[in-house]
Amino acid sequence: MPATSVSTTPMTVIGIMEGRQALLGLSNQEICAAVGFEREIALTLFKAGTMKMPLGKIPALAAVLQIDAVELLRVALRESDPALAMLIEETFNPLHLSAIEVAQIEHQRSLSGDAVRAPIALQGNDVIALVAA
Repeated sequence: MPATSVSTTPMTVIGIMEGRQALLGLSNQEICAAVGFEREIALTLFKAGTMKMPLGKIPALAAVLQIDAVELLRVALRESDPALAMLIEETFNPLHLSAIEVAQIEHQRSLSGDAVRAPIALQGNDVIALVAA
């Protein structure tokens, strides 16, 4: 199952996790096991806001929540160190591409065999078509 995109509405890691946990019917024990917490108290402290989710656990958390790890890491970095998050975004993603836009680019590259192509955008009423020449 493909990872679900995190909403573009600014949210917290806790809010995202609790929403997805409820939607997927995951127990705290299942999340702890997937993330690698030996004791459930770590998740309880995280949910209470007493401790932050270690950034190294974000990919595993995203996987169990079935959401995009990059987007969840962005949210976690903004919470942890907003200045660092901004520096990383400006350095590695100056165009501020969304996960969907990145997926479109990767798909176009895979279709062209990674050959450099200049797509032509054709826009109709409700349809946009990209044609690679």
